[in-house]
Amino acid sequence: MVAVDKSGWDPAKCQATSKKRGDQCKNYPVRGLRVCLRHGGGSKKARAAATRNLEQEKLTRVARRLGTPRTDLDPAQALLDLVASKAGEVEWLRHQVELLETDGELWWGKTKESEEDNPMGGKSETVHEARQHIVYTLLHKAQDQLARYAGETLKAGVDERQVRIAERTGEQFEAVITALLPAIGATPEQMKLAAVEIPKILRNVGGGAK
Repeated sequence: MVAVDKSGWDPAKCQATSKKRGDQCKNYPVRGLRVCLRHGGGSKKARAAATRNLEQEKLTRVARRLGTPRTDLDPAQALLDLVASKAGEVEWLRHQVELLETDGELWWGKTKESEEDNPMGGKSETVHEARQHIVYTLLHKAQDQLARYAGETLKAGVDERQVRIAERTGEQFEAVITALLPAIGATPEQMKLAAVEIPKILRNVGGGAK
């Protein structure tokens, strides 16, 4: 058998070798495979493998584009985790908006606070005005992101049922958090802190995609 040194081989060409000299095949491989038709790329088994490889490559490209944080996961699972975490963020923000509506704070709040030094002492100025609350803005942004993540995951070939399950998983996770905070006796200050930090945590879990 001829010893084959593949260190200088062209990765874009068929990876099969000639039997006599051990040279690299000069043909291009079948799309989704590493070998050409002449070297086995035309068989039924090879065509099935090519289809699977192309599907996996597509999932990987979408996962990278959306910024999934887990590189150790199958790309399909990474996309589903991204959908689940964003669905949880959406539900949490929706709950916070409902609380703001109940308290009458959704369209009215502090928008500016400043302090000026003068010889007579500091002068503080606080401005309140009717403006859409930042939580409401974040909710709409998260909803748009969830729609994008779910849509791209479906287009990448993930089964629709799995995507919907991921969305429900995220919603259930948010429901657990919402029920847990009062159950452990979280103070009003802790609840306010949770309202700020939990969406950040869910975004970090899902990734930093734009």
